[in-house]
Parts: sequence; structure tokens; C-alpha cells
Amino acid sequence: MGWTLFGSSASPDLSGDSSGSLRAFVLGTGSSGNSLLVEADGVRILVDAGLGPRQLEARLAALGVPLDRGAGRLAIDAIVPTHHHGDHFGGVEKIARALQCPVYLHRGIHAPRVRARFEVRDYDMGRRFHIGSLEVTAEHVPHDAPQVALRVASKEHALGIATDVGRPTHALTALLAACDAALVEANHCSEMLAFGPYPMRLRQRVGGGFGHLSNAQTAELAAKLVGSRLGRIYLGHLSRSNNTPERALETVASAAPRMNVSVLPHGSVCALEIRRSKAFQLALPFD
Repeated sequence: MGWTLFGSSASPDLSGDSSGSLRAFVLGTGSSGNSLLVEADGVRILVDAGLGPRQLEARLAALGVPLDRGAGRLAIDAIVPTHHHGDHFGGVEKIARALQCPVYLHRGIHAPRVRARFEVRDYDMGRRFHIGSLEVTAEHVPHDAPQVALRVASKEHALGIATDVGRPTHALTALLAACDAALVEANHCSEMLAFGPYPMRLRQRVGGGFGHLSNAQTAELAAKLVGSRLGRIYLGHLSRSNNTPERALETVASAAPRMNVSVLPHGSVCALEIRRSKAFQLALPFD
């Protein structure tokens, strides 16, 4: 196994028939907006919507993914926000209304204002549910807003998504251990946070048990996952002020030498093909 900076691993051909495969299109990761499209067996799920409809369309088009699927099929089958903070939830209403797709909300997201404007389907944390042929599992993780980590699975492959996590938990470890690949935050370097530009109150929020994972915490989590089904970790949601891709990679990869570790810098836009015990990424420069 090994570790790589974003864009240095093999680039798969994602233009052909995707039947039987699980693909993820990272449209943004970081405080400027988070969004990830997961696609398999003709079903598309948008995990988080921290972007507007125009940004969403432009970034998907840049990755060769048209929103118009023709034959009256929805461009996106569902939106699944992890929590209600603006960088994950800010574009939900506009995208749902523009694409006429349902939004799946866990009980911790209180959005009475938007419920009358588009279809909302409630679900409970800790339970599995299906969107078409895809199975979604949502586990509660500590954060300063009710937050879930997700496992999205086709019949053969599974992707984990865990950002905005205050600290690792047994439930999170178990969720990711049942995935082939995972996007996990490595938000900050504790040393850079301590001596960085943030005011003390914000430092305490980010570094506290209900803030974000540090490089060291993500390394601890990765070490526990060595030997599990999980073969690939993509590090995301990196702080521009309190971390660097190199620090995140070095810290996490050294703790999990048998794991394939890559990093997605702030604002990354890329395509991932999820496979059993390995995943390949296609990098795309995007301003």
C-alpha cells in the first residue's frame, strides 16, 4: 500500500458504462462548500449541498457528468445532508427545488421553513434506508450540530463519508471498517491551530470534542482500521489556515502503513472510482 498527494495516482477511464461500479464525484471539500455525488446502478445521491445549483452543474460538467439524464429521469435522485451548517446545507433548498428531488433529513436537522418547499423524507440515525438500489447507513458522530457519518453502498462496493467529526467513536470506526474507501476529514494540525490566526474561542471550538478531527485523531482512527475491509482513505475538509496537505498525509499515512492514503486539498474537485480494497482517482484542476 502507499500514500499520495492529490492527483498523483492512476486516472481511470470514467466515461464508459458504469454498471456494477460505485463512483463518487467530489465537488467541494472544506469550509467554502462541501458536496459529493455518489453514483451506482443508475442511482445518484448528493451527499451535502454546500454549493449553489450553478456551481453544482459547472463542476459536474467539468468532470463529464451531465445533470440531464434524459427520458424524464431525475438528474439527482436524492440529497442527503449530514447536518445543517451552511457549508454543507446552504444549497439544499435551491438544488432540491431546481432538480425536483427529495431531501432525506435525519431527526437532528430541524428545517420547518423548507419542508413546505420540497419533498422531505425523514429517517432515524443508526438505521439503514434505501434510495433506489443504494443502501445508506447513517451513524451519529459528535459535532456542535447534530451530525452523521454515512456509508453509501451498492451490492458490491461501499463508500464512507465522515467530515465535521469532533472525535473518533466506536460507531464511526465500525461504519468505516465496512467500507472499501472513505472520505475522512483531517481538518487541522493541532500545533498550527494553537499558534494560528484563529481567536481563542474559535480555536477551542475547532479543537474541542465537538469540533473537527485533527491530523493526529484521524491517524488514530486510521490505525484502528488497518486490517479491515477499508483499503483507501481520502483525507478531506483540510483547513487552509491550520493545516497543509503534506502534514495531513505524513501524520495519517505513518500511522497506517498498510493503508492507501491520499489527500484532497481544500476545494478539491475530482472523480473517484470505488473498488474492493482499492480506489483510483481522477484529478482535475479547478479554480
